[in-house]
Amino acid sequence: MKNFSKKFKNLIDFIQFTHEFREIIRISRSPHAKHFENDTEHSYQLAMVAWYIIETDKLKLNKELCLMYALAHDLVEVYAGDTYIFDKNKNNHESKKRREKESLIKISKRFPKFKTLIKIISKYEEKNDIESKFIYALDKIIPPIQICLEDGKLWHEKDVSLNEIMENKNPKIAMSESINEYWKELSRYISKRHKKLFPR
Repeated sequence: MKNFSKKFKNLIDFIQFTHEFREIIRISRSPHAKHFENDTEHSYQLAMVAWYIIETDKLKLNKELCLMYALAHDLVEVYAGDTYIFDKNKNNHESKKRREKESLIKISKRFPKFKTLIKIISKYEEKNDIESKFIYALDKIIPPIQICLEDGKLWHEKDVSLNEIMENKNPKIAMSESINEYWKELSRYISKRHKKLFPR
């Protein structure tokens, strides 16, 4: 690698960065899968589902911005790690914002010329536009859909209750009116079948 130009070495480093992103494992999986998904799989799925909904529901959103948000929204986890929302360790939740802020600084220093990436991640965290709110809400509804498709298996494994799901998801998904419509329908389904889907 010593004979490559600095420009080419920077490209190699960014490719390496995408591999590091793939190594971050989430407490989420495809229905009936044996392994949890990684951040790359999750972000790709989020981008594809966002694209699908924007087109099929004819939403007046900036599609390019939504796709960039979807692909970049979890990149800070390369250094900060994923924080499972129902993690019993309060320290992990309390330190989440700090860890992710520090991670963004590391990413900006590692790729100083990729200023758009840093801007996109920062704008997503601020959630001041309808596109970031749309992606944020969509990010929160996909996991429970996947868990329902495996009859609540992950909720049983992690001892998650119906109340915990509703308290956590309701305010977050409500940020996007279009995604909240889907959530209302899913909520009714979950509530009617809570004895099967949840351990308690």
